[in-house]
Amino acid sequence: MEGRTEREILLSMIDDAERIVSGDFLGETIEPVVYSLEEKKEKISPVRGETASRSAAHPESSSGGLYSEIASCHSCTGYLSRSIAVPLVSRVNPRVLFIAPYPEGQMIFSPASQEKFRAWWKSALLLEESEWALTAAVKCPVGAFNKEAADACRKFLRAEMMEMKPSSMVIFGESAAAYMLGKNLPISALRGRRFVINHIPSYVTYSPSDYVADPSLRKDIWNDMLFIRREIGTEGRKS
Repeated sequence: MEGRTEREILLSMIDDAERIVSGDFLGETIEPVVYSLEEKKEKISPVRGETASRSAAHPESSSGGLYSEIASCHSCTGYLSRSIAVPLVSRVNPRVLFIAPYPEGQMIFSPASQEKFRAWWKSALLLEESEWALTAAVKCPVGAFNKEAADACRKFLRAEMMEMKPSSMVIFGESAAAYMLGKNLPISALRGRRFVINHIPSYVTYSPSDYVADPSLRKDIWNDMLFIRREIGTEGRKS
């Protein structure tokens, strides 16, 4: 490999891996591929219509490889459903860090859930775009919250909390909330209360996907939003 650059070596390794996966060990049928490794300065965030810088969308720029570590994690079977590491919205010292249970596909929220989430942070909690961050308790799209995946991802979530240093957290959904709080209680017993996780005031409400599945939750969720915005200090702002 003398005289070859790191870039050339990397691209050669990618070609070799592609041939192995395809069973074309001698490279007889797969044409060489030219890759472009360009750093992107802008990336679309998980929330439709919002843009985030590279450092906001991927924590590796400020955490020394956390995003890459998540992308290569095989600590549970959840990685089998992962084709990419789901991007998050990361900000330093946000007023609120929202924690979803798990990604709904290759993004944290499905399009329908994204629409509800945007309405909640913007119109209900009266937050500015710079005041919130978003992640998921389970990092891979496992299809349903489960303890095995949550245990494997706990170290990543803890690292994100330490990096972002949010003033408060809002946990979406009964399963994720009960797991994070260590309380085997229904969501009706967790809503409308103030908890503390790692010295951070934390609140529980239904997830956007809960609302999409059951619109009759509208009143309960609105009451949760009124309670949370009083707690986080945004009550009285103009919507």
